[in-house]
Amino acid sequence: MRDIEAEAEKIVEEAKRRAEEILREARRKAAEILEDKSYLVELTAERKKLEESIEREAKRIIEEAEKTANKLRESLSKRVINYAKRIASIVAGIEVE
Repeated sequence: MRDIEAEAEKIVEEAKRRAEEILREARRKAAEILEDKSYLVELTAERKKLEESIEREAKRIIEEAEKTANKLRESLSKRVINYAKRIASIVAGIEVE
């Protein structure tokens, strides 16, 4: 159970890390572009669009990772219940449903 929860946490953390990397890279590129002041007005709008797009993608990645983590937790819970029933059946000598 702990292994699956740890795996789920790793998935969520990796998604967050990737999202942060994407945002850092976008900001770095935007800063490079903005050094050329002649295009400042146009590039500011473009940077904002890019950052918004990246933020949406980052949120999507995190949501996807959280869904995967929840599915893993649900699967683990079902397995634990089934194992507990099997053990109870063996110990009690009757089939537990």
